[in-house]
Amino acid sequence: MSAPTGITEISGGVVLCQDAHALSDRRARHMLGRVCRDYLDENILTPIELLHHSGHAKLINNAENLYAALVQKAAVAQAQASNSPVRDKVKKLFAITTAVVTQVEAFEKRLPATALSHRLLTQLCGSDPLYGERIAYTALAHHLEFSKHWTEKADRCLKLLEKGIEHPALTVLDEALAEILQAKSAVPELFGKFQDGKLRIIQFMAILDRRYAVDEQAYATEFAERLHETTAAHKMPALRDAIVQLVRRLLISSVPLASEEPAEEFQATREVYALLTRDREFALELGAADLFEKRMVRLVTAEKLAKLVPGYYSAPKLMTALQLFEEAIGEGPKEILLKYIAFLFEHRDLEKEFVDPAYTTEEKVEIAQELRKKTVSAGLSDHRREQFLGILDPLIQRLAQGDQRRSTRTQCGPEDHVVLEGARIPLKNWSAIGLLFGPITGTFLEGELLKLTVKIKNPKLQITFDAEGDVVRYTEDGFVAMKYRCLDAQMAKKVALYFDPLAGARA
Repeated sequence: MSAPTGITEISGGVVLCQDAHALSDRRARHMLGRVCRDYLDENILTPIELLHHSGHAKLINNAENLYAALVQKAAVAQAQASNSPVRDKVKKLFAITTAVVTQVEAFEKRLPATALSHRLLTQLCGSDPLYGERIAYTALAHHLEFSKHWTEKADRCLKLLEKGIEHPALTVLDEALAEILQAKSAVPELFGKFQDGKLRIIQFMAILDRRYAVDEQAYATEFAERLHETTAAHKMPALRDAIVQLVRRLLISSVPLASEEPAEEFQATREVYALLTRDREFALELGAADLFEKRMVRLVTAEKLAKLVPGYYSAPKLMTALQLFEEAIGEGPKEILLKYIAFLFEHRDLEKEFVDPAYTTEEKVEIAQELRKKTVSAGLSDHRREQFLGILDPLIQRLAQGDQRRSTRTQCGPEDHVVLEGARIPLKNWSAIGLLFGPITGTFLEGELLKLTVKIKNPKLQITFDAEGDVVRYTEDGFVAMKYRCLDAQMAKKVALYFDPLAGARA
């Protein structure tokens, strides 16, 4: 069985066919599928059926305006790719498509009246040294005629894949199933309603290998399960190529893999990348590194950093940014994250904004040490790592020594409380810059401005002052941590002297 001749692939999937026989080549059918996509989807047809059933071919040929428009579309693509006149391409295509109908009519006369089976497909493939495969395609096109939907069409193909099928018949059915998957309207019908890009990729990949079925919805439809069983039993290169192209198409598109939220999408992108690079050869075939870097370039931008690295305090933001840097795919996204990490490290208020003032000195030191570990392990260059450690290590030392007079929190007594909107709330602990009070019901958002009155009554200090500040944390058990300042300058001095008795002497 000879392969079709007289076909030249130019670029971008555009091909030139010299004769009607060449139009049956897979590359030519792919181009036909792109040019006639809307028509094929609307009429539930594959390129194989359009080319190998005279009734389908005549129907579109007789729709003169549509036929002319489709020929013109293909001719323009060929002319642009080959730098030749469109008129010549139009003339050639009209001649080839007319010849195809004549040939197919001759093939149809050679079809037996018996029901189609894989054995008959194999016999037809071997019935002619040049045209045997096209005759088999013609038999299959008639077998698929009057299918009311893609599920029925796919089912008719799958039922022919019986035990003992030989290579010629398998090749024909492989090509047909691959073309069914290339139909836009077929995918949601055969795989279920689209939920997100990540699940759809899992569903596609699970057809090739059950190891990719990491989601319980991987085989959400009977078709998906049956197609996986088929690929497990038979080598089907055309179907594999179609699935690879479907995955590539999803990765190239702007369709989110999981969410419009950058942080959630980043995690989903990493998970899909890890899934698709399990097999190194497949990852190279897919071009995974390039595809995922392009997705990351769209995801990790200066405009999206606030959502990728949320929060107020520098320590958790640095931890998140370093983790993202470690996981980012491609040099472009890493460079953006590196600039942001450098900005956070070099910020003049780094020590002041390092961690939530509600933490104790010991907790701050622990956080700083964890950040140091992450700085060392994040894959930074030697120069950058040493640069950041040169900032972080002195900070850790200062935290460890402790500016105890200012940062240490004082546990409060039973009379210590705050008054917020007329309600008295117990004060758990406080420092020169932070308050922790509760429990209190309500909703308190990070960064929300609060105005309240603080009342302290203990043997060393009895003071009442108005204060305002930002909420930095609201715990599940109803405690509010806030960073505050005294509204009265004299009261502020008393508070400062309470936590730092030597301040007056130094002044």
